[in-house]
Amino acid sequence: MGAAIGGSTAVLLLVVELFLRWPWQWMVPLPATGFVFGVLLAAMSLGDEERAADRRENSRVILLAWACLNGGRCETDPAAFTADGEGWELPASPLFRGSLLAVGHRDGVEVGISCSAHRDPEADSDQPMTILVRLSEERSPARVHHRKLHRLGLGDVASVAVGGRELWVKYGGWPDDFVKLNAQVDAAVRLAASLQEA
Repeated sequence: MGAAIGGSTAVLLLVVELFLRWPWQWMVPLPATGFVFGVLLAAMSLGDEERAADRRENSRVILLAWACLNGGRCETDPAAFTADGEGWELPASPLFRGSLLAVGHRDGVEVGISCSAHRDPEADSDQPMTILVRLSEERSPARVHHRKLHRLGLGDVASVAVGGRELWVKYGGWPDDFVKLNAQVDAAVRLAASLQEA
């Protein structure tokens, strides 16, 4: 970004020199201002990248702790879950994609957490975090009513859907707190249980 601003300042300086013929005393501040502005933008961009990397690392630690406490594992590739022969079923889901993944068992059911930084066209998903719960039996594709979501503590979800033997609860951000993630998983498991009782 800084290089682009420096280049555009140089082009602007050339245009001013060729067509306007300003005195050189007026033209000296122009490249200096462009240089300072470019350096400031580059510094801000690096700061944003560092903060994003810190958030991703924090989320990785939270997911790793959750997986360890729930008899599961945390990986960056869904193929790693099927290669070990542990019998995980959720990694086969089209929504179990992303740059940070975890599986585990909560209250006797398999739970998967998928965190994605970019839109996944294969899964048609642009939600940063999806909690998947494996259902005990096939269900018709359906959406869940908001009233039921609020009653079960799922008020801050982006969307919820059921299809086949999976429940998907999509959130707008990566995990940033271990206690909050546990509460989100518990609420998703309660919702799955209530759907199976119906």
